Amino acid sequence: MTAPNFAMLQAILDNLSDGVLVIDFDSSIRMANPAFCQMFALANDDVVGRNFGELFVLSEDFDAFSEAVLDAVTKHGDVDKRVVQIRSEEKLVSLTFTASLLMEAGERTAVIVTLSDITEIRELRDTQLLQAEVIGDQLGQLRDAYRDLESRNEALQTMTQRVRAVRGVAITFVAVLFLGIGAWYLRPLDLFNAVVAPNPSVPIELAAQRPTFIVSPRDLSSTINLRGNLSPGRAAEIVSPIESHVSTVYVSPGDLVMAGDRLLDLETGNLAAELRQAEVDNIQATERLTELENWENSADVARSRRALRQAKVALDDAELQLSRNQFLLDRGLIPSSQFEEAERNRESRRLEVEEAERELKLVESKGTGDPLRIARLQAQSSDERLQTAQANLELAQVSTPINGIVISAPRSQAGPLARGRPVSQGELLLTVADMEQLSVVTSVDEVDLHKVKAGQDAWISGPGFANIQVDGQVERVSSRALSGAHRGGPQFEIVILLDKLEGPALEKLRVGMSAFVTIVIHDQKDALLVPLSAVQQRNGKAWLYILPEGETEAELREVETGLTTLDSVEVLKGLAAGETVLLSP
Repeated sequence: MTAPNFAMLQAILDNLSDGVLVIDFDSSIRMANPAFCQMFALANDDVVGRNFGELFVLSEDFDAFSEAVLDAVTKHGDVDKRVVQIRSEEKLVSLTFTASLLMEAGERTAVIVTLSDITEIRELRDTQLLQAEVIGDQLGQLRDAYRDLESRNEALQTMTQRVRAVRGVAITFVAVLFLGIGAWYLRPLDLFNAVVAPNPSVPIELAAQRPTFIVSPRDLSSTINLRGNLSPGRAAEIVSPIESHVSTVYVSPGDLVMAGDRLLDLETGNLAAELRQAEVDNIQATERLTELENWENSADVARSRRALRQAKVALDDAELQLSRNQFLLDRGLIPSSQFEEAERNRESRRLEVEEAERELKLVESKGTGDPLRIARLQAQSSDERLQTAQANLELAQVSTPINGIVISAPRSQAGPLARGRPVSQGELLLTVADMEQLSVVTSVDEVDLHKVKAGQDAWISGPGFANIQVDGQVERVSSRALSGAHRGGPQFEIVILLDKLEGPALEKLRVGMSAFVTIVIHDQKDALLVPLSAVQQRNGKAWLYILPEGETEAELREVETGLTTLDSVEVLKGLAAGETVLLSP
């Protein structure tokens, strides 16, 4: 490169607002532009030529930056853009970090780091998130007030309905009382004997003024109307898989996400350190297990065997020397003291052989039995810790398993879900609600509870989605009353699962909307119905006067009744289609 081109390049680097740092693979800093020095509050002369580890790694203020540079070196390639924080002049500075390798003749020679100061942008974003949270709290208070007003209105409507019902019952009771009194006084005239006190043993003559009814099958349906609110049909609770701190949050409440989308990242600094330590422990445990499994060929065993052979050779020499001294002593060529010295030497060498044999057995035992079993267990434990550390590192990226809308979790004492917030393992972070299939949560009082069962058909409508009817089925009926006082008596929760939303319903229905629920509690095809006036009651049983075809006398027959409507009674047993029933005159 010519001198003018180099000068131009240097001028460009000096005027860049982004920081640029070049580090050789021998850890020396080759170049740093003024923007980089300003970000770290360092003088250019204090940076260029210095050792990277000495200047940055040893400083706690630059831990995140140093770890990002080390990741770039160990990954052997370009590093995706990330955000790191450093402390410069007692102030936290947020920087976007990008690193790439400089290659010369196919060899890695340096690492180029590019930094951009985004502190003001992050502070502005945090302010916006705080304002959004405040507005959300205010909206939540308004929503709770509206729901409280709605519940009060519902309670008032229920009380009004009960008052009307009691008033109607009272009026009916008075009317029946007067009719009963009148019937009692008119009893001698025998006007009501045929209806009020039927006698099955006495045939009744068919009178011209006695109306009849021919039984024919028809459909019978009965419904119950309730009011509830739309809820997600399916929701995935996103919990923290590990104990860590929030690194990055990619979504906000109300965002639409698809299955597999990343919701947030958790910090991996401690996890990476745990992984490295787990790898070291695993290598050491594996080496120890390999050594014990091949203990017969180990250096310790070889050394003990060599020591035993040397001791045996020395013993052979001592015994040979003793034999020679014995020969010389017998011929009077040496004094007895020299022979005794040879005996002591032989005994010493024999003891050395015994010690060497014991030492060899002791060394050989280290590779068998409990030591080998302990080494295998330690290797297995280190493998499990390594796999756990690797899995935890992968779990740091939290994604959604389903398509849906992001719903914030209940407020935690740790504060809103933002960068730096600590999270514990298993803590609820977010909820993703499936909006394609909704449910309606409502409640029914104890009087009507026995009428509602899982699997019954239902449909909903509502003021927020006029002219739209969505079908569904009763999914669940609670077996326990809702907690809290209820003016109208105990209430039991009911969940209606709606069919998959399509078209206008998918566009207009939203979680939290109120809905009018209609549940089909009875639906009988070809039911046999008779007028109320045809049924006679005696001893807790129901009776009908049946007029056989071609006959002039009616027979009294016991029947089993079912559902009662405003003007008819369903007959379940004892009656067939086409038969003629006598009515009260």
